Amino acid sequence: MCAGLTAFNGLRQAGAAAGSRVAVLGTGGVGTMAQRFAAAMGARVAVVSRSRRAEKEALALGAELFVATDERDPAEALRAWGGADLVVNAAPDTATGLAAFGGLRPDGTLLYLGMGAENVSVPPMALVSGRLRVLGVPSGSPHDLRDTLAFAVAHGIVPEVTPVTLDEAPGVLAAMDEGTHRGRAVITFP
Repeated sequence: MCAGLTAFNGLRQAGAAAGSRVAVLGTGGVGTMAQRFAAAMGARVAVVSRSRRAEKEALALGAELFVATDERDPAEALRAWGGADLVVNAAPDTATGLAAFGGLRPDGTLLYLGMGAENVSVPPMALVSGRLRVLGVPSGSPHDLRDTLAFAVAHGIVPEVTPVTLDEAPGVLAAMDEGTHRGRAVITFP
């Protein structure tokens, strides 16, 4: 529930709405849930990832644009798309969000749900002239969790879950380190 709550509450606090352009940076648990919730809210969705590994899944979940940062600058790609009203950094570092900052439309918001230890440093002239915002949102309260679950039920949104045994857990951790594991791994006991 953590990834879903974090994604839903962040999108809601940042003002995602029908017709808005939402770019989701990162295709892990929070990023995938953010993509699903944004699409269910009626937003137009772009997904930004390091490589094309998650492209097929992102497009199947309704993304109209997929950007692989190992091939193309994310800010440039988002500007070519028409710009994003909301850039959701679900990646586990600060730099990913900053790399896409230039892809925001006027009055846009860079939302940090994932981050690293680095400071957020944006060009003040771009911030002021574009009336841009940088926002951080914590996961949420018990009330937010109820809203998240109600929205998920109403829209049929469920996370991908792969049941694994305790013996399989080290292999899953290795796949996560390599960036090849998709969805959520859940340790089950007989």
